[in-house]
Amino acid sequence: MQYNVQRVDQAVVFMLGGKVLNEQQTAAIREKLSHEIAGNQKKFIFDLKDVEFVNSACLNFLVSAKNKITESGGKIILCNVSDQLKKLLNMTRLASFFLVAGRTAEALALLNQTSQG
Repeated sequence: MQYNVQRVDQAVVFMLGGKVLNEQQTAAIREKLSHEIAGNQKKFIFDLKDVEFVNSACLNFLVSAKNKITESGGKIILCNVSDQLKKLLNMTRLASFFLVAGRTAEALALLNQTSQG
């Protein structure tokens, strides 16, 4: 799995791509996420536009990331979620566990709303 990180407003945007087939492939992303949380970052967006394949390893990574972010008092929003991932989130009853936005701009707007309210 490849990733890039950008700061947009006060949020950290993880742009993920490729396939997540096992946990070793997410190690660098998890390390970067931990570093951002340790730096008191509270707003995260996971842009999944370029994710090619979703399986249980990908779901596990997303759930673990959300738990880690939430435990630190932060917020996470998924955006550009594929139809395949939407179906998987519904089938596993995780759809209500995540906030999902269409695009990055919508995710930023949602993050700003949730931090004010």
